[in-house]
This record gives sequence, C-alpha cells and structure tokens, in this order.
Amino acid sequence: MPQEKILIADDEPNVLDLCRRILIAEGYQVETAQTGNEALDRIRQQPFDLLLTDIKMPGINGLETAHIAKEISPGIICVTMTGFSTMDTAIEALKLGIDEFVIKPFAPEELSMSIARALEKERLRKENIRLRSLIPLFEFNKTLLSTVKVKTLLHHVLDLAQNETRSELGILFLDDSGEISEHMHPSLPPESHDQTQSLRLEMAHWIMQQQRQLSLRRGEAASGRFETLLEVLNVDYLMGIPLVAKEGRSLGALIVGKKSEPFASGDSEFLQVMAGQAAIAIENAHLFQEIQQAYDELKKLDHMKSEFINIAAHELRTPLAILLGYASVMAEEATGLDRERLNTVVRNAMRLRTLIDDMLNLSYLETGQARLKPEEVILRELIQHAICDVSNQIEEKSLNTEIDIPADFPPMIADRQKLDLIVMNLLLNAIKYTPQGGNISFKAWTEGDKAVIAVNDSGIGIPPEEQDKIFERFYQVEDSLTRQHSGIGLGLAVTKGMVELCQGRIWVESELGKGSTFFFELPLRQSQ
Repeated sequence: MPQEKILIADDEPNVLDLCRRILIAEGYQVETAQTGNEALDRIRQQPFDLLLTDIKMPGINGLETAHIAKEISPGIICVTMTGFSTMDTAIEALKLGIDEFVIKPFAPEELSMSIARALEKERLRKENIRLRSLIPLFEFNKTLLSTVKVKTLLHHVLDLAQNETRSELGILFLDDSGEISEHMHPSLPPESHDQTQSLRLEMAHWIMQQQRQLSLRRGEAASGRFETLLEVLNVDYLMGIPLVAKEGRSLGALIVGKKSEPFASGDSEFLQVMAGQAAIAIENAHLFQEIQQAYDELKKLDHMKSEFINIAAHELRTPLAILLGYASVMAEEATGLDRERLNTVVRNAMRLRTLIDDMLNLSYLETGQARLKPEEVILRELIQHAICDVSNQIEEKSLNTEIDIPADFPPMIADRQKLDLIVMNLLLNAIKYTPQGGNISFKAWTEGDKAVIAVNDSGIGIPPEEQDKIFERFYQVEDSLTRQHSGIGLGLAVTKGMVELCQGRIWVESELGKGSTFFFELPLRQSQ
C-alpha cells in the first residue's frame, strides 16, 4: 500500500477536498494548501514526496510554485492540474521540471493514474541513477577499505564529490571531539577565508545538528544570511549533506558548490549514499588510529618490562652466585643446627636462582637470542639426572617417581640444554602442586618421526577454564593474595617457548582433584 506523502495546492476548496479524498482512498498521506506561498511554507517545514498543484492560483501560480519547490526540495515530484492546457504551457512546464499533467475535469481514476505514473517515473529515474552511481561508489568503497588515514580519506571524499557532481567547490567539515576542522578545495584567498569563516562554521553546524540536506541558490530569499557566503565563495548553487555515523552521531558535513548550472536531480541521492559510506570509513579510521596508538603504548610498555626483567636478572645473578657459593662452603663445614640453617639458606638461594634463570630464558626467547645446538640425547638418562638434581625436594614431600620409557626408544637429536630445561620445569611444576606422598611419572613413546613425552602428577589439578591460560607469562591459577604455592608464573611460559623453539608443541590435560598430565611433542631429529 502506498505510503508517499503528498501536498495538494489549489485555491478552489471543492477541488482541493475532492483530490484529498481520492488520494487518501489510495493510501497516500495527504496535506493541503490554498495558495502557492502556503504550499512552499509547508515544503520548507517538512519533506514531501509529491506536490499536486493547480496552475491558476492567486499570487504565484502553480508553475512558479513547482519551480521554487524543486529548489527547496530537489527530489520532490511535481504534478500540475489545469483546464487551460496549451502547447506553450506544456513546454514551459517541462522546462520548469513538471513531471506530469492532469487535465480538468478529471475522473478519480485519472488522477490516481497520473499520480501513480509520476511516482513510478521518479522511482525508475532514481533506480537508473543508483545503477549509474554503482561504478564510482564501488571504486570509492575499494579506496575506503584500503585506507586508514583520515586525511587521505577526506581527500578522496572531496575529490569524488566534486567530480561526480561537476562542482567547482568542495568543503568538508569534521567534528573531532567538539572541535570542527575544515578541508576546502580549492582554497580561498586569506581575506575571503577570514571574512566568511564564521558563516561557513554556522552552515556546517546547521547541517550537522539538523542532519538534513541544505540546498541554496544565489539570489533567492531562501538563502537568507548565507547569501553573502555564496557571493564570496563565487557559487550560484550550494548543497550540503551531513556525515552521520552508525549510531546516529554527526561526524561532519560535506558541502559542494556550482557556479552556473544547477545540481542534477540525482546528485542529492548520490551524495547522501557517498556521505553515509564516508562517515563509516572515517569513524573506522579514527578507531583504527586509537587502536594503533594503544598498541604502540602497549608495545612500549612491554619493551620496558622486558628490559627491566633482563637488567634485573643480570644484576641479581652475580651477588646471588657469591651468596650461594659462600653459603654452600659454610654448610659443608658447619655442624648441627648451624648446618641445618645454612642448608635452608642454600635451598632458598637455589629457588631464587631458578626464578632468575626463568627471567633470563624468557628474555632470550623474546629477543631471539636463544639458539639450538642439536646433539644425541638419551631421554631416560636426561630424566634420571633431572630427578636426581631435585631429589631433596622429592624426599621432603615423600613423592614417588616413575619413568616408563620403552627399551627400544631411539636416541633423540635435540638441544640437550633446552630439553633438560623443559623436563626440569615440568618436574618442578609437578613437585610444587603434588601433595605429600603423591606420585609423579614420566612416559614417552614415538609417533612417526615425533617423540611424545608425558609428565603426570597426582596433584590438585587445573580448572578447565584455566588450562588455556597457564602457559601465559606471569599467569597464576591461584589468587596472588591467597595462593599457597610460590613462583612468579614464568616456568610454564618459558617451557612453552622452549618447546616451540625446539620445533614442537605442548599441551595439558587435567581434572580438578585428580592431577594433571603435561604432554610435549618434539622431532626425534631436530634441525639446526
């Protein structure tokens, strides 16, 4: 059912009422006016799809009314009613942009058909304009998708708007957090620029606040206070379109001006479509710049953090080595309670050295300093040495350890130091989270040209939602204020980095209260 809004202008009340009833019955929204001036006031106040006007009216006639209506609202359709149809009248009407005639007297169906025909012609015209606009808009879209710099976007918007409307002047206003920036092509002389700056800003504010198209013609009363601006800009016709973002916020205004010929009937629709695309692109460019700035800040902070870790680890290593050396010598020479106390110092110094080693290893991974030195490694022997190195911690918790590796498991070609670090970190992690009297086991098997090693413990387990996060740097499953286990959350991050450096992968399977199994897969023969 039709939903178009129609304004009828006729000085004869009976004809006015008849037309209103016919068109309402057809489903149109209808308003009426008895003079041309009254009709024009209505058009200035609100948009209409079609103006149906009698040619002979007091004051300004129907043809003049239609002509001015087209200038106020370029997209409006104009249909005239007349009982004095001549060839001269028809020619004049066509020159003024009249779309259809209705000859009085007319039957209701004749009026309905004329209105429907005029609306259909306009629909087809707009569809034709849309189709012709697809190519430049398609090219414009490709530009928008490939550009994230706001200044470059503004240049493309102005360039396309001027080229497609054949305008001599283009101005683009952009609202940046309440401050309006202006981009004009071509630029005005300094004197003219300063003289009209306040008027240009006033026009931009009106378009942005009203979020409506503004159409002005030099020399007409409708131009009002902007008449001076048209003169200084040296244009006879001016059209302004708002740039409206997705959430309805005005980002700016696009204004184009022509010197001699008026805008074509499709220019308004083309600019509105283009302005909508431009607004989205500009908003996305602003968001990209904000994200890029945040990323740069984050990268800077990350670099500072890495530098701090690297410097701190190196500076701590020397005094710790001295402390550990003297404490170890004194522990060997001491007896009784003094020896026990010194052994406690040594154990905690070893824990501190492990943390420093993790920090340095993380630094080496981040900076790309870590290198592989493949050599033949017997996996069972490497695991046995790791268990032996931490035997004191295993004995303290009365843990049971087991190594289940087939006798025919082949020697691996791997970086011994990196593999030892991986095994040791996983073993220390298992010891930390396994309760008194628990079990830790190592298993290994081959799958094609890969070795798969599993480290299982009967510890507290890891919640499902935490299992993807435990390999992140500084991540702790336990809350920092209530956790019962020591460490700064680097061990597993370093382990993952080392596994990946050795061309492998690592993952975990765990169930709360039933322990965890860490799997890592490495090539049997590691490349350089």
